[in-house]
Amino acid sequence: MAEIRFQILAQNDGEAALDTLSGSGLAFYGATAGSSVQIGAYQDSTYVANDDGSEYKDQTNNIKYVADTYPSGRCVVDGIGASFNVGLSGVKTCQSTLGIEFGHSTPVKTQNVQLRIYDRTNPNYPASGVNTKVAEVINHDGATYATQGTYGNSSNVVGSGDCFWWGEAWPSEFVTKNYFTNSSGEIFYNGLFGSNVNGDSRLSAIGAPGSYATVGGTGVVVPLSNSPGSGQKLLQASQTPNIWPKWTQYVNDQSGLFGFTVGDGSLNSTNIQRSAGGTGVDTHHTWAIALSASPLSIGSKESYGLYLSLEYL
Repeated sequence: MAEIRFQILAQNDGEAALDTLSGSGLAFYGATAGSSVQIGAYQDSTYVANDDGSEYKDQTNNIKYVADTYPSGRCVVDGIGASFNVGLSGVKTCQSTLGIEFGHSTPVKTQNVQLRIYDRTNPNYPASGVNTKVAEVINHDGATYATQGTYGNSSNVVGSGDCFWWGEAWPSEFVTKNYFTNSSGEIFYNGLFGSNVNGDSRLSAIGAPGSYATVGGTGVVVPLSNSPGSGQKLLQASQTPNIWPKWTQYVNDQSGLFGFTVGDGSLNSTNIQRSAGGTGVDTHHTWAIALSASPLSIGSKESYGLYLSLEYL
């Protein structure tokens, strides 16, 4: 039997602080619970809430996208400990907005894992009236490289997940290709700086500034790592010494951005496999996700959901 749970991970040991959000969802607020987020701004707090956000309870980590900061990937993290500014690759797994856990009665592998932001009706339709940035977080203890602070980030911890937001233009100075290829051969595109980030024609009807800069619809679908294992144990270097960070597929100047070089952004099929995630089996697989949202219009956004699909074997 297989099941998917949505969780709050906010514990240093990787265990879920809230095992399931069954019957609930996440709500993005302003500085205080229940307060509105200004149009064009991004949330300052995140809570477990009902459909329209009018009732809320458990608070989770808040990861806020920092707009108009070069390069893409800057965020503000509130949760465990004090608030701090950091690059996405410096966010630890336990500081993520949301945990997603796949469980099965027998040990299995997972692959072709895809995250969509949608209108709660059709997974291929973008959410209505809201922009969303998404990143996969893979950082346990991290490796440290002092030069990560060169571009304004306060952390020198480098994780193995995404280093740029999906749904935000990736900086062409650091990116060889604006897509990620998973081990199943599926290709996932994101826009470069100065381009139409999403490209889904359904977003053109919105007409609001920045309406294309979002995850959603068929334009930007976010790939997640293969077989992370329970608590992402199969993504740790000590468990899988041949794994490469996910971002090595699209970052070309790793010596400038992170202080070391693993790949060149134009990987062959062998290296794509190495950057696609774990290869082992487990009864549970856990992904950690950073989410940040901004309204395009006044009012609560109820045509707004997260959809996950995967293959297991």
